[in-house]
Amino acid sequence: MSHGNEQDPVAAEWVVFRDLTGAGRSAEVITLAERVVAESHDPRRIAQALIEKLVAYMNMGHTSGLGPLLDEIYVALRKAPAPRLVGEFHTMAGMIAYEQGSLGTAMTHLVHSERALRKMTEVNLAAVDTWHDLSGAYSWLGFHVEAMAAARQGARICAAAGLGAAFAANMATPVQAALYLDQRGDTEGCVRDLRALVEVGRPLAGELVVMERVFLRYAVKRLGALGHRVDLHVPRDEDIDLTLAHVNDLADVCDAIAAGDPARALLLLDSAPHAVDTLGAVEPMRLRSIALSVAGDDSGALAAERAAIRMMNAEDRQLRELFTDSISARLDQEKLRRVAAQYAGAASTDPLTGLPNRRRIAAFVAGLGRRGVSAMFGVLDLDGFKAVNDTHGHPSGDLVLQRVAGILARAVRHGDLLARHGGDEFVVILPATSAEEADEIGDRIRTAVDAEDWAALVPGTPVSVSIGWAPLGEDGEAALRAADEALYRIKRARNGSRAA
Repeated sequence: MSHGNEQDPVAAEWVVFRDLTGAGRSAEVITLAERVVAESHDPRRIAQALIEKLVAYMNMGHTSGLGPLLDEIYVALRKAPAPRLVGEFHTMAGMIAYEQGSLGTAMTHLVHSERALRKMTEVNLAAVDTWHDLSGAYSWLGFHVEAMAAARQGARICAAAGLGAAFAANMATPVQAALYLDQRGDTEGCVRDLRALVEVGRPLAGELVVMERVFLRYAVKRLGALGHRVDLHVPRDEDIDLTLAHVNDLADVCDAIAAGDPARALLLLDSAPHAVDTLGAVEPMRLRSIALSVAGDDSGALAAERAAIRMMNAEDRQLRELFTDSISARLDQEKLRRVAAQYAGAASTDPLTGLPNRRRIAAFVAGLGRRGVSAMFGVLDLDGFKAVNDTHGHPSGDLVLQRVAGILARAVRHGDLLARHGGDEFVVILPATSAEEADEIGDRIRTAVDAEDWAALVPGTPVSVSIGWAPLGEDGEAALRAADEALYRIKRARNGSRAA
């Protein structure tokens, strides 16, 4: 049996991190991670330590102000792009984005995570846990089918590695999936699935790490609240991370309901407002409805149930909108791939956006000159982009650049050149176009960017564009400078009007 490659110090160190995390000792994880980063020059070891530090902060209930740490990991992974670490990073970045209200960014990260994990060649406990983490993230976002598929992939790797059944245990995902059924009216299905989970966990209860044991215990308590007592004692774990403590808080509510003490259950719910952080906002509402029903307050139970349904409908609507946004983004990326295919070759293509790069700009300008075709040269700059990177980290900034590239690809015409010049600056060259027509196209671009739902991607940091135009003569560099000057005149005028 192998937990990891014993000859690999990075894998060996990961086991230490895992043991601390599984025991709910995140403060110690942070201390160890900081020591590793301070003493090591191995980029893979540093990347792993930083990711474990990020996980620790999240388990302690901290999901804001992590942009700088995300950037540190991003830089480290560029030096050591191991699929397992890349996948784990995107899983955690997705959960942070979701917590901050950025559904589009969250789902994009999870897709990147799954793609990275499918490139893994590791067959060990680290690979199992990484798939389980992705499973938990999918579950948290409400994608329970994808969550269970990721959990099964983790179980397959566990079996291939010859690991014991306890290592394959992933209690959080099936618990969340069962709660989803109950919250949407299928209490019978919830009871069936929780009972099945309890039977799987029964022989493993003494071997489970704290994190898994807390969720197994909740399954037992939740069955009791639904009137289905189970003969399995799972001890309560204390001195654990905040997110796990919240699960215990709701387990106490379930205990009170099962004991026929709805008043205590309601009191516990009122005193645990942060318990939504782990099991979602709907679960406390559903427990409130059950408690009120046990108390004989049918009207109150109905009101709580309706509130839960409203919240579920809002969540489902968000997921539908996210799916629609994902389709739109994929169409944009498909158009970018077609644009990139016209200028095939890595030397002339920007790897992040798929757009032509500076080299292609020079060639395009030269071609117009040889044919004697006039053109308008535009420089586009993103407004507020620094705030995106500062607030959400450079990985989210890259997603913004990719989304903007897709919007621009929709807005320009066949035969125009759209290219990334560098950073958050893009170039558009419009052959055989007047200044008035260029202004119309610029208005169309600005409107399209303004209409994008940036709050879903990078909440609190709106994105817009400014565009400067200049006629393209024989000297492309001169046109670039003139358009750049026009751009900054626009920005200065806008900033001056705001100051006034």
